[in-house]
Formats: sequence, structure tokens, C-alpha cells
Amino acid sequence: MTIRGVVLAVVAALLLPACATTPEGTYFARPGDPTTSQMAGILHRAAVAGGDDPQRYGFAFIKSPTAAAYSDEDATFYFTDGLMRLPAPIIEAVVAHEVAHEVLGHVGTRRKLSLSLTASFAALGMVTPGVGLLDFVVNPLVVRAFGRNQEMQADQKAVEILRAMGHSAPRRSLAVALETLASHTPKEREGLEGMLATRPDTAARVAALEPLEAPTREPVTPVTRVKPKR
Repeated sequence: MTIRGVVLAVVAALLLPACATTPEGTYFARPGDPTTSQMAGILHRAAVAGGDDPQRYGFAFIKSPTAAAYSDEDATFYFTDGLMRLPAPIIEAVVAHEVAHEVLGHVGTRRKLSLSLTASFAALGMVTPGVGLLDFVVNPLVVRAFGRNQEMQADQKAVEILRAMGHSAPRRSLAVALETLASHTPKEREGLEGMLATRPDTAARVAALEPLEAPTREPVTPVTRVKPKR
């Protein structure tokens, strides 16, 4: 079964009334749509490059002018309209990053951590009344910090995936993609920083990719050097 077939299967599953976990604005383009074909091809290549089975991958689009991508459990991915308007090398780097999350099992691990923390605080609350309420404060901070670390791990894995996909300068490809998404307008709604941020600062992520390879002739935007926030 091809990714295109998986897309249709995902459509049927996600449209069931019992499921309400899809992002707002989610839609499914027709199988023959050029955008669908483009993403199916990129996602297939990224899955193979990551050593995973592309037949279990599915995706949908989000009606939004922002440039973003999201991944969920069971190898389900969501890509915004704004992202699909960007150059192919940028899209490939973003897809590689999301596939890296899937290959590394990040979504499931993050959810298990959250459930474990909730269970622990609930148990403590039975012994010391009121302690369970700390879960509402500590859980988001711990999970978001864990998520920021996962982003850095996914970046490194994405470099390997991009190299296997044929990118001659995978570190630079990813760095350019990160900078492009950071400068894209309109931006995503979330603007949290510090301990509440779900992603590391873009400059810090780019710095972690250095040393970057020499510029290539790929039609991408040059990386803007920005010092990481202290």
C-alpha cells in the first residue's frame, strides 16, 4: 500500500465521529492533486531515508497561511498550506525533521511522561492533600522542557535523513529551513518563551548544527546569523 493509499485510509479514520484530535482547519486534498502527489513523494523518501516503513505513513493538510508542520502518533503528519508554498528543499527539510520525531518515538514518549507525572502527583495527593494540584504547574514545565530537548535530537536525526535523501549539504539545508520558518509571516499563534516554550530558540538550533557545509547551488535562502538568547 502506497502513501497515497495510506492518505485515504487516514481520511476515513480521522473523519469518524469518535475522533476529534485533528488540528483546526485540517482537510484532505484529492489523491490526484499536485500538492498531494508532491507531499506523498517527499514523505515516502524521508521515511525510507529514516529507515522506516513508508506504507504506514499518512498525512493531511491544514488550511493556514502559516508555514508549519506537526506530527502525531501512528505516523500521522499535518502540513500547512503556507509550508507547501515554500521551495521544495525547505519542505523536504521540514518533513525530514517531522519524520525524525516519528523514528525516534518522541510523541509517544512525551505523552507517557505527562501521564506518569500526573499519576505520581495523584498518588502524592492521596497522602498529602493539595500536592496533586502541583501537577497543573509542574507537568507543563517538565513536558515542554523535555519537548525542547526532543527538538534538538530531531534536528540531528533530520540531518542524517536529509543526507540519505540526497542533500549534499544537509546541515545547511535544515538551518536554512529553520530560519525560513522563523522569518515567515504570518507566524504561528504560540509566542511563548523561556520555560514555557515548546521549541528551542531558532538561533540556538542553528548553532547546534554548525559547522555548516559550504553553500550549494540549491535554490534556498541564505542563513541569517543570529546569536542565541542568553
